[in-house]
Amino acid sequence: MKLMNYELPLGISVTQHPAEMIDEFVENGFEYFEVGIPASLQDDDAKNMAWRGCEEKLVETKHDLIERIFAHNLRVWSVHLPFGYGWDIAHYDEAERDAACESLKRVIDLTAPWGAHVYVLHGCLEPVSIEQRPVRIARSIRSLRELNEYAMKYGARIALEDLPRSCLANNSTETRAMSQAAGDVPICFDVNHLLGESHADFMKALKHNIITTHLSDYDGVDERHWLPGEGIVPWKEVVTTLMESGYRGPFLFELRKGENGQYHAKEVLDCFKNALK
Repeated sequence: MKLMNYELPLGISVTQHPAEMIDEFVENGFEYFEVGIPASLQDDDAKNMAWRGCEEKLVETKHDLIERIFAHNLRVWSVHLPFGYGWDIAHYDEAERDAACESLKRVIDLTAPWGAHVYVLHGCLEPVSIEQRPVRIARSIRSLRELNEYAMKYGARIALEDLPRSCLANNSTETRAMSQAAGDVPICFDVNHLLGESHADFMKALKHNIITTHLSDYDGVDERHWLPGEGIVPWKEVVTTLMESGYRGPFLFELRKGENGQYHAKEVLDCFKNALK
């Protein structure tokens, strides 16, 4: 789509969307989709939980979305790998780290037929204490390298996402160091995760390493995943810097509306256009 004199490919995370909403996003110019795999599932009586070890069940929950995307002859651009309890690739315990990586490899195997170009990955589970940080960084780097090499067998790449608060990769210096140490793993730039660093400084350090985005707005205090224009993100600067640095991946939105349902495509597009004026 032509915006700010650039041809901007538009994308959206549809992880929490019903499959029928894919149609309206396509009608409004969104052609790139991210699908996230849940970290766990509860059965109807909420007594039993499926998580690591039940990767087939977790992936199956997204089959309706995948079929709807494919029905439009479009591709899944990215898969967001599970994160949270049980999926910590930077776990202080080496055996737990190993188990998380093996389960993530299984998720990659199961989703490989979707043809994703990118697997977005969180580099840790928070909180991360100051005392444990060096060890957990080392664990995360090892996992990133291992999983990236695994994804490359399918023609895909792992993308390390910058994260907020005490998480690993919560600033450009640490993100760049982890990326380089893991074999130049590319970056998923989440613009609403920067707490204490400007977007300009982050992009100056990593703009040539960014392979995909998570776009939403926030207040600078914590992540919010608001519509563009509702917070402090300098949208024109983000678009201009990325495009002039050679970025040609999708401008992919990751938004949350809470209990009132998902944002509709026209609402997202109109807010983005207004934020770029």
